[in-house]
Amino acid sequence: TGWDPEIVSVTGNATYTAQFSNTTNVYTISWDTDGDGDVDDTTQVAYGETPTHADGSKAADAQYTYTFTGWDPEIVSVTGNATYTATYKKTAIYYPPTNTPTLNKEDHTAYIIGYEDGTVRPGNNITRAEVATIFFRLLTDESRAEYWCQTNAYSDVNSTDWFNNAVSTLGNAGIITGYPDGTFRPNAPITRAEFSAIAARFSDVVYNGNSSFTDVAANHWAARYITLAEYLGWVTGYPDGSFHPDQAITRAEAITLINRVLERETRAEEMLADMVTWSDSLPMAWYYEAVQEATNSHTYSRTDEQVSGQSFNYEQWHALLENPDWAALEKSWSTANSN
Repeated sequence: TGWDPEIVSVTGNATYTAQFSNTTNVYTISWDTDGDGDVDDTTQVAYGETPTHADGSKAADAQYTYTFTGWDPEIVSVTGNATYTATYKKTAIYYPPTNTPTLNKEDHTAYIIGYEDGTVRPGNNITRAEVATIFFRLLTDESRAEYWCQTNAYSDVNSTDWFNNAVSTLGNAGIITGYPDGTFRPNAPITRAEFSAIAARFSDVVYNGNSSFTDVAANHWAARYITLAEYLGWVTGYPDGSFHPDQAITRAEAITLINRVLERETRAEEMLADMVTWSDSLPMAWYYEAVQEATNSHTYSRTDEQVSGQSFNYEQWHALLENPDWAALEKSWSTANSN
């Protein structure tokens, strides 16, 4: 603003000091409040001050709800122009099919038959076609008739395949889906995520929550199914908190999940001595009761004790029934529904 003192003609040594007005620099702070990469708001903030803004907001979409978690980068005092982007925690939403088919939870028929060598092979993988066939057989007669279908759009499922009715019917019901390339991959091992998705589609619960599993991100394609199955108590993870969604599920794991969906669970002391047993499913195995439940048709009544983590009680077996001839039943279903 000038010199002090005012400059005059020289008459001797002199010192002049520059004078300045004290004007603070002001910077533009930009805010991306919904995290989409576009600036939604700006504020002018003086150097050295710390900017503030109301929490960001983002509307729910078809798959997720969004909870504001903060700003990126972390807000600091202003030294120049800056942009802050809102960050969000995504929560997967599960919406059931419009008309959810019904499973037969009343009749406790065997849905796993086992092998001629007396084994049930609990540690083996189970294929996508086998899983489709199990759930197809476990439909109520009314649901099976309602959704009955013998045609599908999958390039690798033919009308003559043993699993065609199951795949076509469950596809028509919205329970199973294929891959973007138009295949179903019937002989591929089914993953834990794929199995959870099939099971979850039988539920009519709308669920908005996050999984506790450390390896199930909200953007995993099956997150909304896995979180629902977890919420319902149908699936559990491993001791380290993981779920391994893309790992192939074993037959024992699949049987355990199916039993929970069907509300079927018993204990060794509530079963019958003359039931079918298996050389590779012994009483000390974690899956023993689940395998026995799945491989023996029986009458039952409920005990007074509720199964831990479930909404139903244990069952007491009363009498064994003849296991169904599934091939004959499917033939009769085909005759009844295809005319």
